Amino acid sequence: MFKNKKIVVVGGSSGIGYAVAQKALNLGAQVVIASRSKERLCSAAKKLGDVVQMEVVDASDEESVAAFFQRVGNFDHLAITIKPHLPAQQFLENEMNAVMAAFDTKFWGQYRLAKHGVKYIQKNGSITFTSGIASRRSYPGYSAVSAINAATEALAKAIAIELAPIRVNTVCPGFIETEPPTSGRAGHIKVLSPGLPLNRLGLANEIAEAYLYLFANAYTTGTVMVVDGGAIC
Repeated sequence: MFKNKKIVVVGGSSGIGYAVAQKALNLGAQVVIASRSKERLCSAAKKLGDVVQMEVVDASDEESVAAFFQRVGNFDHLAITIKPHLPAQQFLENEMNAVMAAFDTKFWGQYRLAKHGVKYIQKNGSITFTSGIASRRSYPGYSAVSAINAATEALAKAIAIELAPIRVNTVCPGFIETEPPTSGRAGHIKVLSPGLPLNRLGLANEIAEAYLYLFANAYTTGTVMVVDGGAIC
């Protein structure tokens, strides 16, 4: 399905992005993983194998983003899975600098990557953003996260119209387990969302399947694919 396709995963050194890269490689794609951290990229590349290409890019720096795509050249699909440190205080307690920094990385970072990357995307290619279920149902301490995720989904829908036939979609993950698992995370999530139908956190490789579907389905654009284990039912 993905043989002779080139897929770029920004945020591909860990978590969901790493799982996307791994699945794409297993399906025969040529994969580029990118991140701000060369150390984490090297660690990921060792596990993924010599066939993966790695590139350092800072999504908060427009010159870095432009130079990154010049190095990568033409490709088929772009997945953006960057996850900065997100403010988790109550609205009145959040430091403005922390909120603005998170917006600059996750929202504006995805904006920059789409803006500069689209000119290199082949016909019938796609861009897939990443949001999160706080865009649909917020929780105490998630005001900044809710705003960032909602803005990301709105941007993707708007540019799906403007950039067609390049397709633009968003994956909206639910609560995902970290790798390695974070002590107490599952308990904390159960307090926030006690009615999880599947009664567990999601796994990165389960979310990654949504990106592969959106790469492959040539008639899906402007959509938000929620993969949350029923958290917002």
